[in-house]
Amino acid sequence: MPFNIKQKEIPNSILIFGEEGFLVDEQVSIITEKLISNGLDSNSIERLDGASITEQEIVDNANNLSLISPQKLIIVNKFDLLYKNKRKSFPGLVSYIQNPNPNSYIIFIGVPNRLNGISKELNNPKKASAANSKVDKLPEVLKFLIKNDLYIEFPKIYDNEIPEWVVKRALRYKKEIEIQTANLIALSCNSIREIDSELDKLNVYLGNNNKITIDDVEEIVGINKENNVFELTKSVGKKDLDSSLRITDNLLMHSNQSVLIIITLTRYFLTLFKLIDERKNTTNKFQLAGKIGVNPYFIDEYLYTLNKYSPTEIEKAISILSIADEELKSTSSDNKYLMFRTLTDIIT
Repeated sequence: MPFNIKQKEIPNSILIFGEEGFLVDEQVSIITEKLISNGLDSNSIERLDGASITEQEIVDNANNLSLISPQKLIIVNKFDLLYKNKRKSFPGLVSYIQNPNPNSYIIFIGVPNRLNGISKELNNPKKASAANSKVDKLPEVLKFLIKNDLYIEFPKIYDNEIPEWVVKRALRYKKEIEIQTANLIALSCNSIREIDSELDKLNVYLGNNNKITIDDVEEIVGINKENNVFELTKSVGKKDLDSSLRITDNLLMHSNQSVLIIITLTRYFLTLFKLIDERKNTTNKFQLAGKIGVNPYFIDEYLYTLNKYSPTEIEKAISILSIADEELKSTSSDNKYLMFRTLTDIIT
């Protein structure tokens, strides 16, 4: 497993990389702030550029004592560019990492693109062998840092993973948010950096209130109350094709979030499918809401939809959405046309 900053002391050398640049930057800031709280003077932070420095110079900088504070932090940005021209590795850097100046810390930022996702591959039994072979071909210092778990990777967060990430991220602000509401934020933002900014605003707005509601999101994030993914599921549930197409058109006009719309509708119909069985066991709306994992406030909407869609139609809708999801991932088709066709096939 890679290094976990929450579980261990900060090592003197660590590699940080990943496709989620926002999280990489944040982790560097977390480590920097922790070192400062432990006595590092902010004037003893030196930033180097991997495109214009050598491994020897990194070692020399790490061994030079700071005249300002007893500790020193070196941040090597674009570390991957150090090896772009296939410069030979300097054995002294690995030797230094093995026996570092105890008062110097080095953060290496960046790796070659071929290493993206390496942490998941190393932890996947089916891919671990190929991943280790990939690591073995790296320059010595990169190989040493990864082989010794002196690294943190922030791999790409895919569209279908973003709502769950929002839920976990909200906990950092000591806020709770339901997956449906988290999905609404995800659909309204273009990056996780933007999502975090909106969560920060919500945190300030809510104060001691620890629950983020749909109304809060509509108020602070500025989502159009008539054109959001919840209104879309309502329209689809009512089999209102015109309204469904209009809302989808507006959603796609502001951001291309076709995959997240598909995910939301799929989750909606899977919940309906589950409700078919649960409704046989109880008529208590609060119990039903708990069984299918929705807010009791919305249970009437789901029950209403069951009067519009037969079990066969719900299964058909799930199948249609699955096919649409595959098409979105495997072709360069017109997303708007694909979404319109999908909704038409479900509703009519």
